[in-house]
Amino acid sequence: MTLHVAIIGAGIAGPTLALHLQSHPSITTTIYEARPHGSIEEGQHISLAPNALRVLSHIGVSAKLNAIGNSYEELGLRNAAASKIAEFDNGSVDRYGFTAMRIHRRHVARVLVEECEQRGVRMRWGVKLKGLVEREDGRVEMRFAEADGKGVKEVADLVVGADGLHSVVREYVNPGSESVFEHMLGVTGYLQRSELGALVEGVQLPSHFIGKNGFMAIMPSDVAGEEIGFFSTMEFPQERTRGEWRALYDDKEQIRQILKDRFNAAEGWCDLVSGVCEVSKAQTLCSWPFFIAPPMPRWRSSSDRVIILGDAAHAMIPTGGLGASLALEDAECLSQTIRSWTDAKLDRQALHSRMEKWEAHRRERLALVQDFTNKNRWMRAAGGTWAFQYLKEWFMWAFFKFVGSGGQADPIYRYDAKIFAQSLSDSQV
Repeated sequence: MTLHVAIIGAGIAGPTLALHLQSHPSITTTIYEARPHGSIEEGQHISLAPNALRVLSHIGVSAKLNAIGNSYEELGLRNAAASKIAEFDNGSVDRYGFTAMRIHRRHVARVLVEECEQRGVRMRWGVKLKGLVEREDGRVEMRFAEADGKGVKEVADLVVGADGLHSVVREYVNPGSESVFEHMLGVTGYLQRSELGALVEGVQLPSHFIGKNGFMAIMPSDVAGEEIGFFSTMEFPQERTRGEWRALYDDKEQIRQILKDRFNAAEGWCDLVSGVCEVSKAQTLCSWPFFIAPPMPRWRSSSDRVIILGDAAHAMIPTGGLGASLALEDAECLSQTIRSWTDAKLDRQALHSRMEKWEAHRRERLALVQDFTNKNRWMRAAGGTWAFQYLKEWFMWAFFKFVGSGGQADPIYRYDAKIFAQSLSDSQV
């Protein structure tokens, strides 16, 4: 018997899940995406930690990504004046088996979609999910609207919501679970190294710069190290409507002013940090309000046939740089769960026990990553006074001096989802 899995969302987690399932002879997949084919993925550069690159290596796309993104190991931690506080092993071939990577989000999405198309994964573009119905025959009916307004119905044995922050599938699994504004804003941009001239000389990149009134990361983001991306995460108490957030996103000069008001010489920032705010071209600037997924009692329906993962299940603030990594882990672990169930002859109780184990495993993993993320949020937060900032920098120096350049990230970066696969094989689930 063939199992058909429907995946809602063609971002990063959805295609990764499809590629992990694709090699099983009794599983077929279809990816459904509301955007038209060839649309540009919004967002800018993302970080792929070693645990993310390990997942991507298992589906054979590492070589393509290595030819595009900027691979690095050491991340410099500096104060506003660019003096080094510490160095952090954000990746390490010796320690973790992989470097870290900074890369544009759209490149990762494009590589994954192209791989799906080359391997024969069915993809439907321009169809927006409107609703789900779990039928008495054990299958799930999906109701879509096409761009021309025409309604479409399709069915699958399992439906996986990889449809992001404002997930339709999450609303089905947990009604009323609307994303919550976390009163933080991300501001990003990029420019060419040549545009910075002498400003970049003598400063190790990638680096995070931490000052009394904020945080700025400056990181090469292409394989040659010529494209330099920068971003800041900042407290932003003012809540806005979706239309108002879009207006801010489109108002590039207002975004620049937000940067210039915060990152200037009067506030103690070095020429490089203030310079990227001044020199970068307006069209490269973006702003992103941070929404998080509320705590949810379930990541799957009572029948276990509708499941959510990635940002749909646990969107968090990006101060740990691990949102994409966690979503990729979710996808690989879920693929192992589905493959194991298929091998168990699709028994109903076997599905429940496996999905229960998958969710418990991922929630435990999420708690570890959230703790890491919260610590990074504290490190990046504005302190308000020079004295507080001095104490924070001293604490950071002492912490890395004591624990080493790994910064207690080993359990996060060493993670391999194959361990979870082995647990499915070893236990009678």
